Amino acid sequence: MTTADAQPTLPATSATADSRPTAGAPSATGGARRGRRALGTAGYAATQTVLLGLLFMVYRFGRHIVDGHQAEALSHGIAVWNMERCLRLPDEAAVQQLVLHSHYATILINEFYYAVHFPAAIALLVWVFVRHRFIWPRVRNVIIIATGMALVIHILYPLAPPRLLPMAMTGLIDTGAIFGPSPYAQGDGFANEYAAMPSLHIGWAIIEAWVVVTVLHSRWRYLAIAQPVATTAVVVATANHYWVDGVIGGLLVLLAVQVTRLALQARIVAVMRPMVTRRSDTCGSQ
Repeated sequence: MTTADAQPTLPATSATADSRPTAGAPSATGGARRGRRALGTAGYAATQTVLLGLLFMVYRFGRHIVDGHQAEALSHGIAVWNMERCLRLPDEAAVQQLVLHSHYATILINEFYYAVHFPAAIALLVWVFVRHRFIWPRVRNVIIIATGMALVIHILYPLAPPRLLPMAMTGLIDTGAIFGPSPYAQGDGFANEYAAMPSLHIGWAIIEAWVVVTVLHSRWRYLAIAQPVATTAVVVATANHYWVDGVIGGLLVLLAVQVTRLALQARIVAVMRPMVTRRSDTCGSQ
C-alpha cells in the first residue's frame, strides 16, 4: 500500500455542504412573518370589535333617553298613522291579515323579527372582515353613520309602533305579545319600544344586501335583495313599524353610502395628486 493509498478520501461535497444555508432558515423567517401578520390581524379585529361594541352601547343608551316620553311617542304614532292614510299608503292591517290566516306563518314572522336581525348583522360583519377586508372600512363607516343618524331621530322624535296604538283605530294586534316570541316581553329594558322611526331592522337589512351585491360578482348576488324585502314585510305584519319607518331607514342608509363614497373618492384623489404632480415635473424637466 502506498502513502497516497493511506490517506483517507474526503467526500467531494463535504467542502461545499457546510457553506450552504440551512433549509430551516427561510421557513423560520416565513413563520415569524406569518406570526406577526396574525398578531396584527388579531389586534385590528380586537379594536374593530371594541369600536362596534361601543357603538352598540351608545345606541342602546341613547334610545333610552326617550324613556318617560310615552305620551309624546303615542301622539307621534297617531300623527304618522293619519299621515300615511292621507298619502294613501297601503294599510298595514291588510298586510297583517294575510299572515294571521295561518298560525304557523304568524309564529314564523315573529321568530324572524326576534331572531334574525342581530345574527344576520354579525354574520355579515364577520364575513366581510375575514373574506373581503378591502371593503371593511367602508361597511363599518356606513353602519356607524346610519346608526348614528337613526339615534338622533330616535331622541328627537320618539315614536310608538303601530302595535301600541288603539286597535280600534288601526285594526292591528301585537302578534309577538299574543303568539310569541317577543323581544319586548322580557321586561329587562333591553329594547326601547318607543323608537320605531327609523327602522334599523330594515336599514341594516338594506346594508347587508348592498354589501353582498357590491362584493360578489355572481348573478345570484341579487338574491340578497330578498332580505330587506322580507324584513319589510315582517316588521309591518308584526305591527312593529310603519311603512314610513322603512322609508326613512332606507334613506339613511343611502345617505351613509353616498357619504362614504365621496370620502373614498377624496382619499383616492389625495393619494393620486402627488403622483401626477411628480410625473408632470419629470416630463417637464426632460
